[in-house]
Order: sequence, then C-alpha cells, then structure tokens
Amino acid sequence: MHEIFKQCFIFSFLLFLLSLYTVSFSDVLSVKNQSFESRNGSNLSSNSFKNFIHLGNTTNNTSTIQNQTIKNIQKIKIVAAGDFGCRPIAQNNIKQIELQKPDLFLVIGDLSYEPTMDCWYNMTKLLDSKIKIAIGNHEDEEEKVKGGSKQLTESLLNHYNLQNPYYAFDYKNVHILVLDTQLEFSLDVFKPGEGKEEEEEEEENDAVNDKDDESNDKPNTKYYSTTLKDLLSKHHIKSEIPPYYLTNEVSVEDIPHDSEQYKFAISDLEKANKNSSIDWIIVMFHKPIYSSLSSHMQEYIMREKYQPIFDRYGVDIVLQGHNHFYDRTLPLKFNPNNISKPIVNESNNTTNKFVNPEGSIYSVIGVGGRSSHIFLNQPDYVVKQHNGFGFLSIEIEGKELDAKYYDLGYKCKEEKLKDSDLEEKGDFTIFDMSSCKRNKNSSEIIDDYTLSKS
Repeated sequence: MHEIFKQCFIFSFLLFLLSLYTVSFSDVLSVKNQSFESRNGSNLSSNSFKNFIHLGNTTNNTSTIQNQTIKNIQKIKIVAAGDFGCRPIAQNNIKQIELQKPDLFLVIGDLSYEPTMDCWYNMTKLLDSKIKIAIGNHEDEEEKVKGGSKQLTESLLNHYNLQNPYYAFDYKNVHILVLDTQLEFSLDVFKPGEGKEEEEEEEENDAVNDKDDESNDKPNTKYYSTTLKDLLSKHHIKSEIPPYYLTNEVSVEDIPHDSEQYKFAISDLEKANKNSSIDWIIVMFHKPIYSSLSSHMQEYIMREKYQPIFDRYGVDIVLQGHNHFYDRTLPLKFNPNNISKPIVNESNNTTNKFVNPEGSIYSVIGVGGRSSHIFLNQPDYVVKQHNGFGFLSIEIEGKELDAKYYDLGYKCKEEKLKDSDLEEKGDFTIFDMSSCKRNKNSSEIIDDYTLSKS
C-alpha cells in the first residue's frame, strides 16, 4: 500500500511540473509573437501586415492575397491649375478646389500677380500643406514692370521649403518632376533691339547680379541680336507666330544647353522610370511647349530640348500654364524631322480613352482666375479647347488614371478684339472680367479622359 501511494505521489508531481513547463512555454511564445508584431508594425501598414500574415495560409492563398491587394489600392486625387491672381474669381476657384479635398494641389506658376505673395498665402492657407508650385514669369524679373522679382521666387522657395525652383518627389505610385521655365531659353522673352552702349551696360549689370547670386542656375549669359524669323529658321521651326511677335529685330539670351536643371531632369526621370513602385510620371512647368496659338508662343526650343527625354523615360502627362485657357492634346512624341509636327499616337482610335499610349498628353491649365485669352488656332493634335475658369482633377487608382477638367460656370461679357489689339497692344484678353457672374452652384465637367496601363 505504501509503495502504491509513493508511485501516485511521484506521478502527480510529474504532472504538476509538466503543466508549469507548458504555461511557461506558451507565455514565452506569446511574448515573442508580441515582440515580432511590434517590430514589424512600425515598418508595415495595417494592410501590408494583413497581406503578410496571409502568406501562412495554404488554402486558396494566392486568390486571397490578390483580392485583398486589389481592395487595398488607395485612390489619389491631384488638382492642378495656374495663373491665379487674387481677384474674386481666383478666390472662388480656391474654395472649389478645397471642396475637392485633394491629396496634392499642383500650382503651375503665376500665383499672386502682386509685388508680394501675401494675398496668395492668405488665400490658400487651408491648402498650404498640399501645395507644390512651379515658378512662373510673374514670380521673376521678366515681369519687373508688373511687380515680378527674384524676391518673389525666394519667398516661394522659403515658404514651401524648396532648395531649388526645380525639384521632384514621389507620392505613393506617382512621380512628379517640376521644372522652372524661367531658367530656360524662351521664345516668349524679347527685348527691342538696343544700341550697343545700352547692351554693354546691360551685360555689365548681369555680371554684377551673377556675382551677387552664385546659386542662380543661369550662367553668365550674353545677348545677341536676331530676328524671330531667323531664330526659328535656325532651329528648323515652321510655325504660326502671334502678330504681336512680328518685330524686326530682337535681343535674346544665349543660354547653354546642358544646364543644371537639364542634368537634374535627365537623372531624375531615369531613376523614376526604373523604379518598379512608380506607375505614373507627371511633369509640371509654366511656359508651354505645346499649346494652341494665343498670347504666348509654344516654346519650341524647350520642346526640342526636353521632349526627347520625356519620351525616353515614359512621362505620362505634362501640365503647363502661361496661356489663360484650357487645352489638351492627344498623346504626342517628339518628331526629330519636323519639330513643329509632333508624332501623334492614334492607336487607340479615340480622343479620351488611352490604353498603354506612346507619348505624353500635354495640357495647358492657365485657368486659375486672372483672365482668359483668345484662341487663334487649333492644331490637329489638340482635341479640347475651353475659355473659362476652373481646374484639372486627376484621380489615380493603381494603373488607372482619370482626368477631368471642371469649369466653374462663370459667364462673362466677351470683348471684341480688333487686329490692332493683337498686333500693336499684344492684348489677347477676351473677357471683361468685371462682368463675370457665376450662374451655377456646381462646377461642370468640360473634358474627361482616361489612361490605363496593363
């Protein structure tokens, strides 16, 4: 009897030890699992972590992950427009953009049209953290008579925490490159032919300014006299010219081709093109390289310089301003045999639905609210034109992109422009801005196009 009792006691004691060991092991395992989840939780989003833990499932795992990935694709909304000013129409446009609740607000230059940026900063304070800007001619000394200055550029760079007026960034699966067309050779900047003494004095002043600002991307440029006709002929450009530009002689800047901005653009787009997490590449700058003919010419020399690299590295959309209207092209590629006639992608047989198109869509969105310019022509590759005020809304979901141009619905008295207005004054404004009234409570979609990638 004593022996039986002894064996029962030993057996019970062993069971007790075994239960303690089991509890300890499960506690340790729990702690280790908590530690693993904590470390990975700091680096993975909740959606990513869900996908990660589904890898352990062996039943119908592939289908589960694919379905969950599709559900977890996040929409991106980008709003873009330029040429605002701070008048009532521009103020209302900003309010309508606020209602869109964009992830990004791309401002394509010419913001305040004032000697300071104060009205712009005040008007856009609710969107401030979402704004990315391009420098326009009204933020530069090109428009010195109208209040433009280097100080305005510096104010914008400081306010939006930018080191240079050209820069790039990624937002989820979108890459955006911003260029400063004020640093490029522009057909839109002409000075009347001046006497030799005045030209020498100007060159001396430029040299002093360059020494004062060593960070300026423009090299020590020189001016030379030419005619617009000869200048276009030199670059084999055959194109219509606004009457205002038919001057006898002009003085233009001789800017080297391989500027720091150009080198940056090539390096940046090459990296974006190789980045497997980037599905879309958007470029933004102020002066247009493709535009319907109006107040400002198309920048053919910038086109010759930059469009080949846009083609090479797969730029999808190019956003531009300067001309105060909305227009949009078909997908275009550079034509080295005739710079004036781009190669038009017509493989989709449509003007608004494109699947894996070759080339970039170019759009002018100078509709912020300053004024509206007359259309003098419609190139065959421009499929939409509109006078008015509004913004472009781009919604992206994975490899699908949907772009809509919203018009605010203003009705304005149209000015009857005479030939003398175009030829002598260079006045291309077609609306009496004081007459504009908004007779709609909601914006109207004027243009809608989609891009898809497989």
